[in-house]
Amino acid sequence: MGGRCERVYVRLTPGEKDRALDLASRNGLTVSQLVRVLIQLPADYASEGARAAVVLDRTTAGGLEREMRRWGNHYNQAVHALNRIAYYAERGSLRTDEAQRLLSVAAGNLEDLNVAVVQLRGETHAICNHAIVIV
Repeated sequence: MGGRCERVYVRLTPGEKDRALDLASRNGLTVSQLVRVLIQLPADYASEGARAAVVLDRTTAGGLEREMRRWGNHYNQAVHALNRIAYYAERGSLRTDEAQRLLSVAAGNLEDLNVAVVQLRGETHAICNHAIVIV
């Protein structure tokens, strides 16, 4: 990480140190990353009750980005297939029964994709209502 040149020294009891090491390891973090996560929490976070914090590491963020790109590719392929169907239908070289079958399959795939996108939007919106911490 570029730009990290400042240090903080903290004295801990052996129990506090063990807790910090345990908490960091259970979350796949170093103690330094754990401290960075904790200082990103809003100052009034503890007084907000049982509000959850979302920790988003670069690996997870990359996975989400790849999945969204994959969904976009599927959507583009479906639209391309529909355009091909329309192209051949306009020229009369596509049988009606075959066109109906292909349109039905494409429509079903697009509907499945749309349901998943709506669900993901709702889950993303719910995550955005929490304190977001980036590791």
